[in-house]
Amino acid sequence: MSRAVPPPVLSTGVQALDRMIGGLSFVEFFGEWEAIRILLHRFIVEHSGELEILLTQEFGALDTIALRRLGKNLGVKPEAVLSRSFSLQSTIELLRGAVTSTVPVVAVVDPYLFAPKGAEGYGDLTPITAALRELGLKKSVAVFNRRSQFGRGLPEGGTYHHHSVPVLVEVTATPSALSARIVKHPSSPPDRVLFSYAEVYGTRTAGPGKQTLLTEWTGRGG
Repeated sequence: MSRAVPPPVLSTGVQALDRMIGGLSFVEFFGEWEAIRILLHRFIVEHSGELEILLTQEFGALDTIALRRLGKNLGVKPEAVLSRSFSLQSTIELLRGAVTSTVPVVAVVDPYLFAPKGAEGYGDLTPITAALRELGLKKSVAVFNRRSQFGRGLPEGGTYHHHSVPVLVEVTATPSALSARIVKHPSSPPDRVLFSYAEVYGTRTAGPGKQTLLTEWTGRGG
């Protein structure tokens, strides 16, 4: 009788961050959206060829130029299956459909984009959280989420979502580095790590004696 193949271990490619999340197969990163997007692009390249991306945005979440740049730095051709949703209901359907796909790793991007503005109607998000839980039982899942609209320190999605995800990591950005803070974890890893943009980009520096900065990622540098 054949044994079930365990889901792949999730990796961001950033050693300090990977040690923090501890080789688990269901992790959520949330926080400042630009910082989350940077980490998402590295994750895509890191899991090239074994990844499905579930994206709730028509425009603005993925930067193909950044993916090519990262791929060149890391010697990898970025390849992934991309599926999109355009409403709360289609997000639920997208998550449920991913359970039966043959791709072992799933990146869920901005799953609560269509959350109501305000507490009324928040119960409508419960099927999204339930579908994420089911997906996490079958696949390796990395969620890339925003901060809650109700305050800092928690992801979007409400209390049920917060309690459902086994690992929550809040990511913030400074001009010269990214910071990751453990909000929830089944064991006791370091509660915070700091890592440079160069580590995420797959380069040591942006040039002789020069530090890689956030503006060089976003294209807003002088």
